This record gives sequence, structure tokens and C-alpha cells, in this order.
Amino acid sequence: MHALSFVESMMTRFLQTVYSHRIKAFIILLLVFVGYVAANIPNLQKDGRVEAFMHESDPALSTYYDMRREFGQDNRLVVAVAADNVFSTEFLTKFSRMHRELADNVPYVSEIFSPYNIPFIEHENGGLYLEELVRNMLARGRNPEDLRERIMSTPLYKNFIISEDGKTAAVVIEPYRYAPSTNDCVPDPANGVTCAVAFTPLDERDLLGGPHYAEMTAAAQEIVANYQGEGYDVYIAGAPVLSTEIVKMMEQDMPRFTLACVILTVLAMLVLHRSFLIAIGAFLSFVMAIFSTLATVSLTGVAMTPPTQLLIPMTLVVGLCTYIHFIATLLKTRAAEKDGLVALKNAVKKANTPILFTALTTAGGLVGLAAAPLAPITALGLFGTVSVGLSYILAMLWATLVFRTLPERYLDRQTEKAGVIATVMRKGAMISANAPRTTLAVCGGVVLAAALGIFQLSYSHNSLLWLPEENGARLSTEYIDANFRGTVNLEMVITPTEGSDFRDETLLKAVEKTAREAYAAVDIPIGRHTSIISFVEETNQAINDGDPAALTIPGQEQIWDQILLLEGQGIDDMKRYVSMDYSSGRVSFQTPWLEAKLYSDVIATIETNFETALGDIATVESTGLIALLAKTSKKVLDSMTISYGLALGLVTVLMAVALRSASLGVVSMIPNVAPFVVLLGLMGYLNIPLDTFTVLIGGIITGLIVDDTLHFFYNVRQRLNAGEAMETAIGDAMSDIGRALFTTTVVVMLGFTVFTMSSMSNIQSFGMLMASGAVLALLSEVFIGPAVLMLYAQFKEAKHQPRVSAVANVPAE
Repeated sequence: MHALSFVESMMTRFLQTVYSHRIKAFIILLLVFVGYVAANIPNLQKDGRVEAFMHESDPALSTYYDMRREFGQDNRLVVAVAADNVFSTEFLTKFSRMHRELADNVPYVSEIFSPYNIPFIEHENGGLYLEELVRNMLARGRNPEDLRERIMSTPLYKNFIISEDGKTAAVVIEPYRYAPSTNDCVPDPANGVTCAVAFTPLDERDLLGGPHYAEMTAAAQEIVANYQGEGYDVYIAGAPVLSTEIVKMMEQDMPRFTLACVILTVLAMLVLHRSFLIAIGAFLSFVMAIFSTLATVSLTGVAMTPPTQLLIPMTLVVGLCTYIHFIATLLKTRAAEKDGLVALKNAVKKANTPILFTALTTAGGLVGLAAAPLAPITALGLFGTVSVGLSYILAMLWATLVFRTLPERYLDRQTEKAGVIATVMRKGAMISANAPRTTLAVCGGVVLAAALGIFQLSYSHNSLLWLPEENGARLSTEYIDANFRGTVNLEMVITPTEGSDFRDETLLKAVEKTAREAYAAVDIPIGRHTSIISFVEETNQAINDGDPAALTIPGQEQIWDQILLLEGQGIDDMKRYVSMDYSSGRVSFQTPWLEAKLYSDVIATIETNFETALGDIATVESTGLIALLAKTSKKVLDSMTISYGLALGLVTVLMAVALRSASLGVVSMIPNVAPFVVLLGLMGYLNIPLDTFTVLIGGIITGLIVDDTLHFFYNVRQRLNAGEAMETAIGDAMSDIGRALFTTTVVVMLGFTVFTMSSMSNIQSFGMLMASGAVLALLSEVFIGPAVLMLYAQFKEAKHQPRVSAVANVPAE
């Protein structure tokens, strides 16, 4: 334990220096804080994309990015317009104007499709040509009703640019594959602008990301807002819109949460301690810790995601627990010792070890999160550990500065006697200590009853349902999903084996047959499927004078000829479904935005059917946003198992080290685990699913529970070493730290209630559960903690008694 003595000595010297030079310390602290935060916070990024939940090294994400590089985007914006008659001249004139404005003013647009510009494949004089019938018809003043049947009978367009019932038309915007680079050059020979020939490998170019999607969404929303009106109902959805809306919610919530946490913290501390200085110290400690942590996030280039918002309450828990316990210890030592420096030294000696180990055990719980398979949870674990370190140092520092600044008359009023709160908590602890078996039987029954609810616990990942029911992005997504049967895609990338390519007749027929069978093979709606086969079939029908029976895959020779015709006409759209050399192709299935776990069976079924149908002639790999959503859903449970397992192991070891007893360390985990079990059971009974927020409850609540347990058990241990009996030690320990335990619980509970103000439903649930967890943690410490300590003492005494008896009965020589 020499290392602990060294840490205690260094902390004493540091804080005594701060105490003696408070003005200099304050100025240096303020300058460092302002400089660090000002240099980094402005660059803080936010990301609500599905991809942001995956690690960059995740094979699923690599496969998805490879697909985007090869074939193009599946992140599309969809602008749908409902009207009484979408085939009227009046409607299409207005719709076409909106289409052109979107094409001209939305940035990063690679392709844009709608009834206005969609090409029809026509065959004339042995050749193919494309005609934008709607645009041409409007230009010639003809009646668009003449095209209704043609558009509605074309599979390529149904549930893409026109709904199945023909009452809603859509503009589909496909973004760039890659983000623009400062080195990009656009030649303009007329003005003498030339570009040097340069080649950048595709895997070195940055893909279009969250900020670009936000720009696109904002521009599109601004344009369509001008067209919204009676008889012209506009809906805008798609993955870019949803991710942008989530980021917007984050930007609204983070300042509100921070401000509310600060206000509640100051008020609670003001009421409980009746000192404005102590309240301000808590405020400054929390604010500096959270902003320094966010500045560190920004410095590393990691984007804030919805789960990493939880750094705010995490910092609140750790920082305030440290601050409250240390300021309470300072005031108690000052009551016995009038010399401030000596009182400070005594306070560090008394409180630093449990405070330090509280920080270490909390960090241990967060290290468990750092091993999670979901990127935001890993980030929360890593930066949460940073937050723990900063909170520990800043809380100790600010408590010292406040202690040095408090007026003498306030300090002289302090007493070592237990107050009303501590007295009440002592009585509760003594009830438990006097009847440990009865207390544990009652508490065990409650925990067991709650634990049964765990069997009803489900897991979920559906970011659409995070948004309020009246949210525009959610309503638009639900409308388009209902009328077009989908806003997201499942991609099947098919790679023919050596000696074949994606123009092989046998392969194409097997692919199309399997794709058509997928509609009946799965339990979710599929709006459409698209591949290069769709264009081959359309071409074959055009060549055969529009005969509906010819909407099929022709023979091998005709396939080659028709693909050559399509290439000759420059139909770039089909190239989005096949590689440049036809070595691979994709089949896109359009489906609604659903609960992510529902996609797992769908993907497995479709992928298995393709593998069975294709056999040895091709390999199949699933990807796309749906595949990422499905994998994210599974990783929620993986994260829980890995994170909680590591956290439990690390916390147990650190508790044993802090208490200098392996057996006592294990016993101390009982009041630590019980509140968490009850919380999980409540989630099951209340039908609150495990998601990327609620799965973090265990890791974060650990900080609060461990803080209470460690301070209580450590205080008891110190009193036992001083010769007190267990029952007396329990009562005196609760008298000593009861007020601090109660204060941390109240302040943390109020802090978590802030999250019930969130616009996002899952964060509301998280806040409610964490506030409940704070209360459960306190109750566990008051009742379960003393009971297990008494039984532990009785067990140790019973184990020791036979040895004493045996020694006493040994005959004298």
C-alpha cells in the first residue's frame, strides 16, 4: 500500500499549495481551462448516422463502404408529394419546378430521379433511345393522363418514383459517393483553367459523411417548404434526413441538459449546505469537467453520437460524488481542527483513499464499456474514463478553493455531531444491523421479484422511434414507408465465380427468380427489388414492341446485345447495379424502416436462398443500411454481456484492494449489484427495451453505487481497525458519512431527471431509470450494506471461534 501513501502525500502537497496560493491557483486553472476548451470545442462534431454506431475496423462496415465505392450510395433523400391527381398538368408543372430547384440547389447530388426526368427505354429502327416522356409531354402541351398506364405498369418506377396506388409522386436524390476535396479540380478550357492529371486510390478518398448529409437535408427542406400547401402535401425522408434530425435533437438537448444539470446542482447544494460558495464550487467543478471532456473528444476527432451525450450525467455523478464527500470531510475536520492547512491534511488522509478508489472503480466499470462492439459505447467508455480523472482532480481542487474562501463564521458553525439527515440514516442502518437476516430476507424477496422481470426484457434498436410521434422526419418516414413500402435498402452483392460474370444467362435467371421469391419468403414488406436485370427486362420488352410478355430475361446472345445497346445509349443508371467489368453486381431490396432485430431473420432468409439458388456459380454477401441496423441490434446484447462482465470483474478486484480484503471486496458487491438487478427487472415489467442507451445503465450507475458502498465500507473498516465492534462501526460510519450519501443521491437524482426533458423517447426512459437507480442505490446502502456486514462479521467470528476453543483445550505439557 506504499503507492497509496505516495498518492496521498502528493495530493496533500498539491492541495495545500492551492490552499496557500488560492488566487494564483484560480487564475492558472481558469487560463488553462479557457484556452483548452476554446481551442477545441468549436471543432466538436456530431453524427447520427447508422454507420456511426460501427467501429471503423468492423468488417460489416468495411463491406458496406466497399459496396458504396463500387456501386454508389444507398443513402437517399426521398421527397414525396401527395395530391388528388398526380397526373394532371397543374400538378406536374409545379412538381417539375420543384424537381429542377432541388437539382440546382441541393449540394452533393449525384443523381436525381422523378416522373419529370425518368427515362423511358424506346426501340426504333433497330436501336434504343431514351425519352423523358413527362418533360417532353409538358413541353408539347399534351395531357399527362396519357402516360398514367405506362408509368404505373413499369416495374422500375413503381414504389420508386410513383406509389402503388398512383396517388403520390416522388423525387429520389442520390448523393455523391465521395466527399469533395480541396484538391478537386474542374477544368474550364474556355477560361484557360486546366487540371493536372492526378489519381487518388478510391480507398483513400473520404466518403460523403454526416455534415454533407446535413447540408443536403437542410437545403432540400428549405426548398420543399416553399411548395407545401393545400392539395400538395410534401414529405421528406431517407437515412440522411433521419440522421440529420437526430443530430438536430442532440444540438437542442445538450445545451438544455447541461444548463438544467447546472441549475439543479446549484439549487440542491444551496439548500442542503446553505452556502452559495459551496454551490458555486460544485457548479464550477462540474462545468469544467464536462467541457474539458468534450474538448478532449473534439481534439481526438471523434464525433458525438446520441449515446455519448451520456458523458454529461456521467460527469455529474462522478464529479459531484467526489466534491460532496470531500467538502463534507473538510467541514468535519475543520470542526475539530481550527488550522485550515492541518484540517486539509487530515481531510485528505481520511477521504482521499475511498475517493480515489471510487474514481478507479468507476473507471474500471467504464473500461468495460470501452471493449464494447459498438463504437459510441466504446467512445463513452474511453472518454468517460477521461471524465473520471478530470472530475477527481477538479472536484478536489474546487473543494479546496471553496474551503479556503468560506468565511470563518460559517466554518465555526460546523460540528462533528450527526445532523438530522445522518441521524435518520443511522437509524435505518441500525434497524438492518440489528436484524440482518430479516432485512436480507425482505430485500432479497424484493430483488428476486424484480429479477423475474428480467425474463421479459427485450432488446431494440430503432432510431426512428427515438423521435417524438409528431416529429416531421418521423411522420414523413412513416408516410413514405406506408405508401412506397420502404425508405432503406438491403443490398445483396453477388460475385460470379471465375470464368463467369454478371451477364451470364444462368446466373441472371437464378438471381431474378430468387429475388422475386423473397417477397413471400419474409415477414416484412418489400417495396421493390432492383438490379441490372431490371434494365435488361425493360430493354427486351421495348425491343418486342412493348409486349408485356417480353418483360423477361432473354437468351444469352440477346443479353449481350441488349447490354451493349444500353451502354451505347449511356444509361448510367444501370451501372449503379453492376461493377465496371461486370465482375459483380448487386440486388437492392427496398424495405421500411423497422425495428432492427426484425431484419436479422430477413437477411438470413434472403441470403440463404441466394446461396442455395446460386450454388457454386457465385458468392453472396449482404450489406446496406439494413444489414448495419441488424448487426447493430445484435451488438447491443453483445455490448451488455462484454461490458457488464468486465465491469463486474474489475470493480470487484478494486473494491478488494481498497478494503484490503478479498472476502470483504466480494461481500461489498452485494449492495452494488442489487440495485442494478432491480432496475433491469423494472425495465422488463415496464416494457422498456435494452437499446444503445439503456444498455449503459449498469456501467454508469456503477459510479454512484460504488461511491456509496466504498465510502461506507471503508469507513466501517477503519473503525474496525480502531477496535470498534461491527455494530458500533456501522452506526458511527453512517453518522459520519450519511449526510454526504444523501446529498449525492439527491443531487444525482435531480441531475438525471433532466433527461426526462429530452425530445428523444429513449433518453427520457434512460433518465427516469437512472433517477430511480440513484434512489435504489441509497436504499441498498442503508439496508443491504449493514445487513451483509453484520452477517460477514458473524461468519468471521464463527470461523474464528473453533480455533480459539481448540487452542484452549490443548493440555499443558
